[in-house]
Amino acid sequence: MHTLALASWRVLMPVVQNLKYVLPLYRAMAGTAKINFDTKHLKKGDPLPPYNGKLRIYNMRYCPYAQRTILVLNAKQIDYEVVNINLKEKPEWLTSKSLFGKVPAIEVADGVCIAESLVTSEYLDEVYPQRRLLPKDPLKKALAKIIVEGSGPIQTMLFKILRTPDQVTEENIAAYRKYLTFIQDELKKSGSKFLGGSEPGFADYMIWPWFERMVPISELYDAVKIDETEYKLLWEYITNMFKDPAVSQYVVPKEILFKFMEPYRTGGTSNYDLLTVE
Repeated sequence: MHTLALASWRVLMPVVQNLKYVLPLYRAMAGTAKINFDTKHLKKGDPLPPYNGKLRIYNMRYCPYAQRTILVLNAKQIDYEVVNINLKEKPEWLTSKSLFGKVPAIEVADGVCIAESLVTSEYLDEVYPQRRLLPKDPLKKALAKIIVEGSGPIQTMLFKILRTPDQVTEENIAAYRKYLTFIQDELKKSGSKFLGGSEPGFADYMIWPWFERMVPISELYDAVKIDETEYKLLWEYITNMFKDPAVSQYVVPKEILFKFMEPYRTGGTSNYDLLTVE
């Protein structure tokens, strides 16, 4: 009897060990409550909130990279907790959750964390089967990733406009417009509302945070304006993306975005908690 019991325990042990990873997955798939995106940004001296068993994202409310992972979580309707981080005064414990002290990072079990926006987004798409965002076909998957990898010019333009608008070059502008044309051409080829088809997919959510910011910023800087005649299809795409539920619930109001961004240009300190809801 003792031998049989020991053998049974050896068989069951790996299952028991893996339950700590599997149970949060099933909880997350069971339904979602309203997510509080606007928690206080924790900084140096603030304690690490105790892990409550729910998937957690270490985030910064205005960070386009962290937004990528948020959009995946929203699109898949995963239940999760947001811990916002002040990136100018990082909490001492942040590197225990994100090796390089950056956001996003997700905590999938107590002390088990994954970092980087593309890595976390693809992980979530693989682990949570509802509404697949990356195509299963290897070629289509590769093409979706190429669209994302090609987004360097729009990222460069955003950060230059925010920090050193006087240093935006003709080369920057040309590369930015070339990428806009590339996305419009990809939309034509897809024949759908989104790059991912009838619903936004991986490529859509990975490039969207920069387009979302360029729309209001274009009111201040002509260099990034997206001409509605030249880019008619792209504008239709942008309008449709703003209506997507995963996107719309996380959009930062224009006036708040401008307030947050202004110190980047002047050398001041941004107020991370303009939207904070305790």
